[in-house]
Amino acid sequence: MSARVVREKRQVTLPQEVVQAAGIKVDDQVYWRFEDGEVRGKKLVAETVGVLDLEDLDPETLAPKEGKLTPGSIISAVRADRETQR
Repeated sequence: MSARVVREKRQVTLPQEVVQAAGIKVDDQVYWRFEDGEVRGKKLVAETVGVLDLEDLDPETLAPKEGKLTPGSIISAVRADRETQR
């Protein structure tokens, strides 16, 4: 373990061994919390959502019959539908 200095804008450089062990890469998000007298961080991992077909949606609400509705799943479903109409 190694100590780091907190700079004026509350920035800290993470030790290389921590970055490697956690699999943190540029632009990753880390959730920070203070618990039991310690600062703890957890790398956030994007939730994978499958592509929805139009038949996967409730026709009245347009909500998915299963799973979560996300902007990405909507875009993928619209693109897939457009491709089948060409």
